[in-house]
Amino acid sequence: MSRRSRRNTRGARPKFPPRDKVATLHIDTDSERFVFTTKDMIQNQLRRDGPKIRRSFDLVAKDDIAACSAVFGLAAGLCVRHLPRLDDNGYKATVSRLLSSAMSTYLASIEVARHGYRRQYGMLARSLIETIATVIAIAIRPTALEEFHGGTLQSTKCVGWAKEVLEPLGMYYGMLSNQFVHIGPAHAAFEPLLRYTPDDEALSFIVSSMRGNVWMLFLTAELVFHDEIENCRYWKPMGEGVAFDPSPEERQWMASFLITPDERASA
Repeated sequence: MSRRSRRNTRGARPKFPPRDKVATLHIDTDSERFVFTTKDMIQNQLRRDGPKIRRSFDLVAKDDIAACSAVFGLAAGLCVRHLPRLDDNGYKATVSRLLSSAMSTYLASIEVARHGYRRQYGMLARSLIETIATVIAIAIRPTALEEFHGGTLQSTKCVGWAKEVLEPLGMYYGMLSNQFVHIGPAHAAFEPLLRYTPDDEALSFIVSSMRGNVWMLFLTAELVFHDEIENCRYWKPMGEGVAFDPSPEERQWMASFLITPDERASA
């Protein structure tokens, strides 16, 4: 064996972690491999692997992030007027704080997705939708605000009331509950934390729901603050309330904004 061959062979040997870093060790007889867990797995995920996954997400989803950020800013702008009223349990101050909480959940869901936690993204998305449903329920039910502050308003029931205003919300909430929150066979799938690629099936769902979620945030904010907005994009006066009535131009924008990556690719 030549000196170079010996070097190549040495280089092909498996790398063993330092002994003081080893947490567990066993031999996989099927693959004839040593399998280690180490005492620094959390540090490695946070400092070594996580940032690489995050950069891959930011690269493949950068256009979607930019589009969602623009709508997020519009929704946030509708809430800021009433947010400083922290001790006010009135309607607008309360829904402002709830929407602010929903926005934080929305941002948290993106951060979770960015670091490769695809299923956990869906769990946070479901929490976001439940908060949006609660805001809508407070907006349309005369007793909901008092029940909310009294601790008797059940957020899960709010979904049923909210879908009277935003019909797809109920079906979407059910899907998130069944696929991501309620433990079932899908949770037993092996889902390692991997970098994102443009053809990642989970990525297609994540960016589509990111767009839909931020659109629903804005839609809800415009509903509850419609009387403070000179020209609502979605809600038009009808009797003592409002009705969902976007213009043809707005419907065209909606169709473009809410398009899925698969639909975009085939267009």
